[in-house]
Amino acid sequence: MKIEFYADFTCPFSYMGKRRLDEVIEASEEPIEFELKAFQLTPEASTTDTMRTVDLLAKKFGKSEEETLQTTFRLRDQAKDEFNLEYNYDTMKAPNTLKAHRLTKWGAQFGKDRELTEGFFAAIFTKGLDLNKEEDLLAVIAEVGLDVEEAKKILQTDEFKDEVSNDRRNAIKKGIRSVPTYIIQDEFIVPGAKPVDVFLNAIEKAKAK
Repeated sequence: MKIEFYADFTCPFSYMGKRRLDEVIEASEEPIEFELKAFQLTPEASTTDTMRTVDLLAKKFGKSEEETLQTTFRLRDQAKDEFNLEYNYDTMKAPNTLKAHRLTKWGAQFGKDRELTEGFFAAIFTKGLDLNKEEDLLAVIAEVGLDVEEAKKILQTDEFKDEVSNDRRNAIKKGIRSVPTYIIQDEFIVPGAKPVDVFLNAIEKAKAK
């Protein structure tokens, strides 16, 4: 049973959605094949000059840093209480996620896409790493046990760039406008990190087709 997970690494709800999918995979009696589909929220973001997430949000909504941090508390608490995730907005950075998505496509060839997805989310939301920087990207590569030198070669090319762009283009054609969104067995769409039972019911319907 295949579940396509449309997400972006800078999206707080996508990280929660990844954790929800982990719960679904554990609860499902049907074996689940995971596939990350890239849906960059800000493909125009700089690939070199990385802003702090708080500064970016403050600029976007015309608020002070302190006011902006206050608005993140609800998300921080939701992530902790519902998903056991640690969101550190005081150190969080907002990179262009193209390189991370490209490396995840590459890592999928070795069955490491789910681990890389978790690693890149944690890099941003918990560790405060800058995924515009090669050394921070490669730290995640090393953490999941992939070849760092091979990953460097990928970063020096445009390999998998088209695949990342195509994911977003195809998502929009399917009516997907926000993340996380899931497509089960190429047919059943589940928007948002719904309760586990919703996914299990959709899996049963897909199985019966």
